Amino acid sequence: MNILIVDDHKIVIDGLRTLLEGESSITGIQEALSGEQALEMAAQSDIGLVLLDINLPGLNGFEVCRQLKDSKPERKVIALTMHSNAGYISRMVKAGVDGYLLKNTGKDELLLAIRKVAAGEQYFSREVANNLISGMQQARQPRPAGYIQKLTRREKEVLHLIIDEHTTEEIAEKLYISPATAISHRKSLLRKLNAKNTAGLVKAAFEFRLVEET
Repeated sequence: MNILIVDDHKIVIDGLRTLLEGESSITGIQEALSGEQALEMAAQSDIGLVLLDINLPGLNGFEVCRQLKDSKPERKVIALTMHSNAGYISRMVKAGVDGYLLKNTGKDELLLAIRKVAAGEQYFSREVANNLISGMQQARQPRPAGYIQKLTRREKEVLHLIIDEHTTEEIAEKLYISPATAISHRKSLLRKLNAKNTAGLVKAAFEFRLVEET
């Protein structure tokens, strides 16, 4: 197959070309230094697989990947980048990427990825797969506040004033409620936040990020 290497660093392209030259399954190696150039070359040549960096001048790798797959879905794209965080990986997956490798990968894994992707499989390096799974798990993990009963607007106002060390009488005065009502709200907060005293309320407020939400 013909391979297109897309990277804005010529030294990276030269290094990849050295690694890939001589492989019997690779009939040609072309190069592009920008996303726009990559799309132009892909439109004019029979490119079977693209090794694509994400950080590119002009169009970034996400958009280049999307356009490459939209124009020719059977064309294979492998991201080859320094970015290992789940956000980048997830965006490339949504763009239709067939594989994702980090630039610290070795020749053997690079060739393995090319073979697998060319055969119709997907290939993600172990570190990339682990980071993607970890990111998905964190995204599904509810915020701590999800484990407690929802506070009313008035309870949040009372909680803020408690954190600011106001007395029951001061809270009542500021909120134009009776001291008895202020005490009732405080008891409700103790129950909902599973706290025993004012110190417990303050601790829970920061632990459950309630201060950010009020």
